Amino acid sequence: MPTFHSHQGFTLTELVVVLLILGILSAVGIGLFASSGNYSTLLARDQFIASALLAQKRALANTDASNAVTLTLEQDTTEWRYLISQGTTNFNTRTADRKNAQLTIDGSVATNSQVFTFDRRGRVGSNLELNFNGNGSSHLACLGSTGFAYTGSCEP
Repeated sequence: MPTFHSHQGFTLTELVVVLLILGILSAVGIGLFASSGNYSTLLARDQFIASALLAQKRALANTDASNAVTLTLEQDTTEWRYLISQGTTNFNTRTADRKNAQLTIDGSVATNSQVFTFDRRGRVGSNLELNFNGNGSSHLACLGSTGFAYTGSCEP
């Protein structure tokens, strides 16, 4: 009586498909690491949005009604700094690499320091569109008049 042997392992087709997928993923991954400047502007925008939302929450918490909450965006040649404060109390500082990127606010190039003031209802007064751009990439953020920050351009 003949005996059948069960063979364990992968077929040649399965191995080729796995190698092809690994090759595609590594090609994409190398491209992402080669242009890290694109990610620094993306991170800077996301850090701004997170800081603005935190500043709005602090203002809405109304822990010190006599002082408005401020978000100060400072920049130098190497990084952006986001400082949240109310009166003499500093709450949070976040940073993001600048890598020769530029910030424009409503079409004007930002200076070394920009201050955004949130009233006790969390509002900033008017829509502000921020554009973090560098290394061929542009990342928009909007700080709405209600104090809410989000990605993309401001709605009218």
